[in-house]
Amino acid sequence: MPVNEPAIERTARIFRALGEPARIRILARLAQGEACVTELAELEGESITVISQRLRVLRSDNIVGRRRDGKHILYYLADQHVLDLVFNGLAHASEQPSIAPPTYNARLLALFKGNRSMSTQHEIHENHPHQHGKDCGHTAIVHNDHTDYLHDGHLHSLHDGHIDEHKLEVNSANPADCTNGHECDGHGPEHKHGADCGHEAVPHGDHVDYLVNGHLHHPDGDHCDNHGTVQLAS
Repeated sequence: MPVNEPAIERTARIFRALGEPARIRILARLAQGEACVTELAELEGESITVISQRLRVLRSDNIVGRRRDGKHILYYLADQHVLDLVFNGLAHASEQPSIAPPTYNARLLALFKGNRSMSTQHEIHENHPHQHGKDCGHTAIVHNDHTDYLHDGHLHSLHDGHIDEHKLEVNSANPADCTNGHECDGHGPEHKHGADCGHEAVPHGDHVDYLVNGHLHHPDGDHCDNHGTVQLAS
């Protein structure tokens, strides 16, 4: 998906919301699981009022979401993008700066130019010793004219001796909006998709879905959107 001006402006707002160490600490806490204001206040050694103010800033740009659980309001990271942003930011800050490989520079340039094929289909996965194939232990998904393998939230495809990183396209079979007529029997209504939720993450367009009984589920507030089905390879 090409980057447009509204997306750039919203990205700037997100970085401004992250521009305080105390808010970063809250996100790092929420990366480990949902928590209520009282729990966060105890962990941070701050008052409930102060923590609530920080959460309000993070919620204003949908960095953090919340849901009711009985008498409590639980806060959580909004989606996989936020989780990746937190982990990657902390990892980058903890390491010596390095020059980005040409693959990633080309991918970023393609994203800004709107080159869909490069931005969604051909990122090379470096240093991958595992050999994907039948009975390799990873879920196999039929993707166009080939088979991809789900591996830690990535779709891997064998290609000329290396691994390509793929994403499922957004189309009529797998839309980015909710499809009607799907009654979920894979989890209860209180289930919250995210890191360690028990379902495999699947990259889909510009977001991440979760595989539930062959369906792509996408967390949307207090419910899941159904983004269609995928064909699992036998």
